[in-house]
Amino acid sequence: MRAREAIRIYEPYCWESSSEEIASKFGLRQEQIIRFDTNSMPYIPVEWLSKLSSTLPGMRVNDYPDTYYSALRRGLSKYVGKNMDCITVTNGADEALDIVSKTFIDPGTPIFVSTPTYSMYRVIAEIMGGKVVYVMRDENFSDDVDALLKASASKEGVMFLCSPNNPTGNTSLTQDIVRLLEESSCLVVVDESYYEFCGKTSVDLTSKYDNLVVVRTFSKGFCLAGARVGYIVASEEMISSLNRVRPPNSLNVMSLALAEIALNNPDVMKKYVKRIVEERNRIVKNLNEIDGITVYPTEANFVLVRFKKASAKDVLEKLLKRGIVVRDVSELPRLENCLRFAVRTSQEDDLLMEAMKYILS
Repeated sequence: MRAREAIRIYEPYCWESSSEEIASKFGLRQEQIIRFDTNSMPYIPVEWLSKLSSTLPGMRVNDYPDTYYSALRRGLSKYVGKNMDCITVTNGADEALDIVSKTFIDPGTPIFVSTPTYSMYRVIAEIMGGKVVYVMRDENFSDDVDALLKASASKEGVMFLCSPNNPTGNTSLTQDIVRLLEESSCLVVVDESYYEFCGKTSVDLTSKYDNLVVVRTFSKGFCLAGARVGYIVASEEMISSLNRVRPPNSLNVMSLALAEIALNNPDVMKKYVKRIVEERNRIVKNLNEIDGITVYPTEANFVLVRFKKASAKDVLEKLLKRGIVVRDVSELPRLENCLRFAVRTSQEDDLLMEAMKYILS
């Protein structure tokens, strides 16, 4: 049987190579590989895992979880300051985006993407047969609101914003989001996966605008990328529509319990986020002192750099030979000769900076 036409012609998401594969290719041990490319946190939240372990003997893994994820939604209600009926829980932010696409994208639906940005917006749109319209960001990577409004004039579609934006690290301005909500006929989806590192959010706007969906995750600031827990904040009416599409049991009971523990002990998250933000500021300062690169301002847990003379692909290859894995984003518009890398521990970051200095010298 032939796959759907949309599946046969679209360009799939590019998966990261495994650490085992990279180590084998460059003759390294797997433990030598440092992943700066996935934007995950370098810390294991042992405090939460210890609490989880004490509950495991009595955990009802033989039963399905609560379909409504009520306990976690109550915790999220306190965390985001919204009624729990304005929140739905998903298997990571990617499932949240997938649910939005299945709810609102028909074949031919226009999808407006402020680019360069996270490639999954294109992927989920094209899987549903949507027609992606790219709107270039300004030179400083800010959303070009006038261009977005012009492109979407008199069209009902879906608009994706990422704040902080991956891979550029800058945030969308609240006044810009309000303009898009009020002056376009689109559903506006704001991806706040990196919210904890900047503290800037559009969640409060969901009380006023029914055409706003905010997507978040536990993967970044909460150090739980492997647990796969995300959530959506929107109006009650919007959440009701999304729940008609959401799978009933896509999260497992252990991930749900771990996320509940995390929300009940948020100081652990705040400690790690504070540490990353301080480290981010340190390495941005140090990178700015290296001749031959441009370092872009960032409010996330990653940094984008452009090489003025050296080839980004050449730098990438030489870093890989040292077990240092960064993300090449040079193929994205306006990001020619750019690499992106996550902020990790000071020891790991020093290895990256020293290697970069050596390569550029």
